[in-house]
Amino acid sequence: MENQINVGDQNTQQIGQNPVDQPLPIPEKPKVNYWMISTIVLLIVTVIGGTFYFLNAKKGIVPPTVQNQPLPQSTIEPSATNFPTGSIATKSNQIRIGGLQLTYPESWAPIFATPSNGKNLIYFAKTEQESQTLIGCAAQGSCNSYPLKLEDFANYAVWQNSTVEDFIKQVRADIQLSSLQKTTIGGREAWLGYTDAQKTKHQAVIVTSTSQSKSFVAITASTSNIGSGMLEEYVAKLSAIRVSEYKSVKPIELTTKKGFVVELTSSLNTQDSGLVSFVLESLLAPKNSTKNYSYLLYTESAKSTGSSVGGPSYPKDNYLNNKYYLLTDNDQLLDGTYGTSQVQIKLSPSATKNLGLYLADPKYCSQDSDCQYRSNFCNIGAFNPYHQFATPWGCGSGDFEGLGNSEELRTSLGCQTDVEVKYDSLKCISNSCQTVNAKAVCKQ
Repeated sequence: MENQINVGDQNTQQIGQNPVDQPLPIPEKPKVNYWMISTIVLLIVTVIGGTFYFLNAKKGIVPPTVQNQPLPQSTIEPSATNFPTGSIATKSNQIRIGGLQLTYPESWAPIFATPSNGKNLIYFAKTEQESQTLIGCAAQGSCNSYPLKLEDFANYAVWQNSTVEDFIKQVRADIQLSSLQKTTIGGREAWLGYTDAQKTKHQAVIVTSTSQSKSFVAITASTSNIGSGMLEEYVAKLSAIRVSEYKSVKPIELTTKKGFVVELTSSLNTQDSGLVSFVLESLLAPKNSTKNYSYLLYTESAKSTGSSVGGPSYPKDNYLNNKYYLLTDNDQLLDGTYGTSQVQIKLSPSATKNLGLYLADPKYCSQDSDCQYRSNFCNIGAFNPYHQFATPWGCGSGDFEGLGNSEELRTSLGCQTDVEVKYDSLKCISNSCQTVNAKAVCKQ
C-alpha cells in the first residue's frame, strides 16, 4: 500500500503555476484567446458525455469498455450471510425424509429452521420479501406469521407385533387419528386430514417401511395466512408423494463412492447434525427419483503430537458454516453450487486422488504419509486423516488396535497413570494403514 501511495504522489502534476518574479507579457491589443475557447469546448463535451453515461448507467447499460473486462473471481469462505437466490446454480424442489420424497412447486422457497422442542421445522415462501422475513425469524427458532410451515417430520419405528395405529395412539397421542381419513399414498398406508374447523392445520401419517419392523413419517402442516393458499396446494400434492424403502448402509458398503470437498455456508446457525443431514438429502438428491442416496460428511482429524493421540475435529460453532468432505453414492451429483438463498452448498474436486475410497474406508491409503496414529470413534490405531462427522453414543475405555482395551492394559501392566503406545513406524500395506511393532507401555 505504501508503495502505491508513493507512486501516486510522484505522478501528481502541479498545474497553473507561474514564476512570481517574471511578469506575464501584456499584449499590445486584444486578441482572440484560442486556449480559452478550446477549454470551454472541451468542458462542454465532457459535461454532455458525463450526462449521457449517467443516464445509461441508471438504465443498467454498461459501456463496452467495462463490459469486456473480466469479473473478479472471489473465493467462497464460510460465513453467516444471506445469499441472493440468483447466485445458486442448482435449486431443488423437494424435501427428503427417509424413504419419503415430497415435491413442492418450483416457485416456492424452502426456509430451514432450527429444531423446536426436538421437532424439525421448515417454512415455505412464495416471494423474496416473505423469504427474507422467514429467514430472519427461522434463525431465532420461531416465526409467528407464515404462509406454510411443516414440522415434526421424522421417522418413527413401530414396535414388533404392533400395528401403526396402536403405536400412534401410545406414542403420538397428539396425532388425532379420529380426525384423519385412512387412504394410500405410493402404495402405502396413510392417514390424512385437517384437524381444525378453520382448515389451518393438516396432519399426515405415511408408512415408509413395510418390512418386519414398520416405520412411518408424521407431518404436521399449518398456516397463519389462509389467503396465501399454500396449505391447500401442499395438501393437493400429497397424493403425488413418492415412497421407497429406506435402507441404512455402512460407507464401505456403498456401491458407488464419490468424494467431494464441501463448503457449507448458511445464515442459519445450528449444532444439530440431524438438520444438516436433512438439508443435504433435500438439496443434493436428484429430482424425480425415488432412490435414496447416502450423503456422509467427514472432517480431517487432528494429527497426533508426541505422546498424545490424534482425534476427530468438529466445527466449534455452526455446523452449517464449515468445510467438510462428502461421500455419496449419488452418481448423478457433479461439481457446482447447490442450495437456496439461505443455505449454500459448494461442491468441488479434491486434490486427493480417489477421495471417495479414503472416506469410505478409514484405513485406506496409497502411501505411508497417508497414515496417522489416531482415534477413529472408539478405536485407536493407524488410520487415514478423514473422520466421519458423527459423534459416538459412548465408548468408555479406548480400544488400542491389536493390543486390547486401555483399562485392561493399564491393569495388566500395573500403570499408575495412563497407557500409551510405542511403535516403529506407520506403513501403507496393501492400501491399508498399519502400525509396525506397536507396544503398549505405561505413560511416564
